Amino acid sequence: MTSDAERLSRQVASLLLKVARPLVWHDRVGGWPKQLHNGTCFFLRFERTIVGVTANHVIDLFESAVATNPYTVCQLSDLLGFDLLAAIIARDPRRDIATFEVPEPALDRIGATPLDCRGDWPPPEPQPGQVLSVCGFPELMRIAGPYLAVEFGVWGAHPAVQGVTRDEILITFDPIIAEPETWAAFPLVGSNLSGCSGGPAIMHTDLNGLHRWFPVALIAGGPREEEKQGAAGEFDMIRLRRIDSIRSDGSIEQLAEDTGWLPG
Repeated sequence: MTSDAERLSRQVASLLLKVARPLVWHDRVGGWPKQLHNGTCFFLRFERTIVGVTANHVIDLFESAVATNPYTVCQLSDLLGFDLLAAIIARDPRRDIATFEVPEPALDRIGATPLDCRGDWPPPEPQPGQVLSVCGFPELMRIAGPYLAVEFGVWGAHPAVQGVTRDEILITFDPIIAEPETWAAFPLVGSNLSGCSGGPAIMHTDLNGLHRWFPVALIAGGPREEEKQGAAGEFDMIRLRRIDSIRSDGSIEQLAEDTGWLPG
């Protein structure tokens, strides 16, 4: 018999697989198979607009690729010729957040489901111990098939919040205590999750007796080498960037300037 927890996990997995989408860039004149690069993105529905969200360093990487090779193009999932740079609404390098415009017909075309934030924004404050669900498309799990066919493997997990700051959430992946997900890969500790950057993190909570989830962050970075010493080498620490600074028009609330004294 399927438990309530198993049913909930399947519902969340089904949602995330419709919410997260790869942002891919490549040389449009290159032969097949060709070198591909990707990040991950997701979408927030507000009262008047739909806002695409990814990590700012994903945009940086795409810009660098365009500067090196002007034939580099971006596609949103399987939507070719998506003009990512022209669609940018706002970027915050310090928080590592970027937002972009996306028309609803484009989401229909790629089968993406925006997370409905109407009347529920900003999200509740994350607390240590609360369960999140995260999802992304690692480059190492991407498989090139016949001409122009690519299969994107998905990485996902339901970790608990380990720590929270004003702009960041820290989660850990420990294969000893984590349970394999039927909808996503079960990586070894230290796996390269490049390509997951920009993927969604939703937080689970009970509100007025109902189970609710809210988008609270994006995947920003995997484990750092200096954090892999000793016992820390037995699990991965993954950093998420909180997204409550995004406004309903896609702009990003700016951090207050540091008014402290400078050394000397």
